[in-house]
Amino acid sequence: MYRLYGIPTQNTLKAAYVLDALKVDYEYNPVDLKNGEHKTEAFLKINPIGKVPALKHNDFSVFESNTICRYLANSEKSSLYPQDNFKRAVTDQWLDFFSNHLGRWLSTLFFEKALRTNMGLGEPNLANCEEALKFVNQQIIPVEHLLSESHYFGGKELSIADFVAYAYLEQASAIDLDLSAYPKINAWIKKMEALDSIKKTKTKVKF
Repeated sequence: MYRLYGIPTQNTLKAAYVLDALKVDYEYNPVDLKNGEHKTEAFLKINPIGKVPALKHNDFSVFESNTICRYLANSEKSSLYPQDNFKRAVTDQWLDFFSNHLGRWLSTLFFEKALRTNMGLGEPNLANCEEALKFVNQQIIPVEHLLSESHYFGGKELSIADFVAYAYLEQASAIDLDLSAYPKINAWIKKMEALDSIKKTKTKVKF
């Protein structure tokens, strides 16, 4: 049995999207960050770092969102994380790109423009927003180029990289990010939104 612990932000959604794409049963457990549930003794046994998301699978626990996605696909022996070395490297490079580059800055904007108010942490830090937007505008260009040549991030078939990328890029409306200059990204987003598994996740993991 899989148990996913988190909040409805990109990192938890990555894992939930992969779980539903794999068509496995899982239990979603919201974590109350406002009241410090992530720092309790019980939660720290699941993730000693005290952050979300975390995954419990039978007697084992895994944390770090991309690691969770890889673990899930491997556990279910799914082609979403290819066995071919080159295809797996392509998947990994896009996972790393989003976590360390474009997704990092999209997450900064999401925190400043959406989460701060929701969590009662005050007004957005405008300097942080300006820095993040600068990098987003630079780093989104190679994504548009890739999707002009490829159906998905790994080529012709879906991979966990697509679900990770979608979890970041779907935040655009929440942070008032105009993607109208990127038709290929918009077409890919609509293609992802049309997946039954994505629709299923959105009924489970929400504010």
